[in-house]
Amino acid sequence: MRKWILTAIGIILSLALGYLFLEGSRYSQLLGYFGYMSVACTLIPLPTPPYVIALGKVYDPIIVGLAGAIGNCIAAFVEYHLLLWIFSKTELQQHVETNRIFQRFSYYFGRMAFVCLVFTGFTPIPFEPFRFAAILIRYNLPLYLLAVLLGRFPRYYLMALIGEQFQIPTRYLIILLIVSLVIPIIGMLIKHYSSDDDEEI
Repeated sequence: MRKWILTAIGIILSLALGYLFLEGSRYSQLLGYFGYMSVACTLIPLPTPPYVIALGKVYDPIIVGLAGAIGNCIAAFVEYHLLLWIFSKTELQQHVETNRIFQRFSYYFGRMAFVCLVFTGFTPIPFEPFRFAAILIRYNLPLYLLAVLLGRFPRYYLMALIGEQFQIPTRYLIILLIVSLVIPIIGMLIKHYSSDDDEEI
């Protein structure tokens, strides 16, 4: 149920920013983009490539990259404290922290967490597992935010550069946005119905 609520919030925010991109001024677009990126890459699933590319058509890719990366740092800061607070309110914290496998994982991941976060923040490799792992082991917050910044800035810069160089028509970016919104919903529906089938068996 929570996934559906978060997905619905993500769709509403994505469509709201899409409307702002189509109807708003250049500066309202930049401000809306920064606010959007301050929520994206958290528990709320928000597609970022269409908007990064779209803003790259209007603004310098460096500005787009910095605004997106700094916005993600704000999102990471909030999520870091929120998840730790939620984690501390459950019995799971004691079970996990006293687990030998988790202790060994914390030791090794803590030594290479910065590199893993920067690398996965930049590449198409899923960033979420490493992000959650860093929070779970209470990785140093300033280093965590720095890793997010260093990983996300070049990623968004290159996306914005694509928008600047190729000036991709808005209709194609809208299609990309729709696909980005539909795929997670299809995935959740498949998972939901497959779990129902398993229960019937």
